[in-house]
Amino acid sequence: MTYNMLSPYYLWPQVYTYVPEEYKKWTYRHKLLEKEILTLYRADIMCLQEMTSVDYQQYWRKVLREKFNYGSKYIAKPPPEYWERPLSDIDGVSVFYDLNKFDYISSTGIYLNDLFGTFDLREQDYLEHKMVQLTDGSGNPTKKMSLSNVLKGRNQVCMFVSLRHKETNTFLIVVNTHLYWKYDEVKLTQCMIIMRRLSKIIKNLLIGVEDSTYSKVKIIFAGDLNSDRDSLVIKFLKGDPIRHENLKLVNPMRPYLNRSLYDDIPDDAFVHTCFSGKLKGVFDYICYHCEDMAPSQVLGLSKDLKQHSEMGLPNAAHPSDHIPMVMEFQVR
Repeated sequence: MTYNMLSPYYLWPQVYTYVPEEYKKWTYRHKLLEKEILTLYRADIMCLQEMTSVDYQQYWRKVLREKFNYGSKYIAKPPPEYWERPLSDIDGVSVFYDLNKFDYISSTGIYLNDLFGTFDLREQDYLEHKMVQLTDGSGNPTKKMSLSNVLKGRNQVCMFVSLRHKETNTFLIVVNTHLYWKYDEVKLTQCMIIMRRLSKIIKNLLIGVEDSTYSKVKIIFAGDLNSDRDSLVIKFLKGDPIRHENLKLVNPMRPYLNRSLYDDIPDDAFVHTCFSGKLKGVFDYICYHCEDMAPSQVLGLSKDLKQHSEMGLPNAAHPSDHIPMVMEFQVR
């Protein structure tokens, strides 16, 4: 499962004007999240975004471990400049995994504004000279800034968790992230940072392991990618070469990722996975390779959000402006 929970501190009053006050309350929404995550959709692996540090430490980590025998890993975002609340209120991404089915091996969390050691000199020169047109909250142009500085000023993170699937004795690396919500150049570069780190994690995982080859490593890449299905980010993930001026960007992990959950269902099965007043679209993904994982079914809200009578979520019955995306696999 991948699910953006909608942090209580991102439920901006000026954006979510259409939500009645009683449904904005964190206590109300939290009870609905508990029902969805613990009862309705408790998947073997759960990638959650916009989970606050305090909520992870004080509730989810403890409840899922003590009641359901799940392990978990979490990384919080560094606070943005405007942040005035306690650091424990900042959000991040988490990965939960059923210890009855998986053995934990290792984990790594990274900050996507750390560009050190990821790009060669030619790529660094491109990042420093490529100018990005910035916009305000309404989409109006403001100023231009180098892609390098825009990236360094963002606070997105990514979590990698390496597991051993007990039944098949194969390695499974779960990747969970939440990309920045605008500027294709930024999201694409953040994706490249993740994929290049993933390449190193696979190599380290296989060091000293007897009779193990790359074919025994499976990848699940999930999260809120803030990118539509025809975006550069999704094309890059599936292995399409992306040309930027004199650079050709190719996903180094393309042998491990060639499909997403939307490739296995009708095109109109999900019109939106994010459904807020101003932002609507298919932004939530589970990516894998067809030779590694055999999809059995895709689960989600049965009603078509396009026909929803309200301006957006959350509402009385649903706690987030995203819906949980759940996919069932068999490990090949």
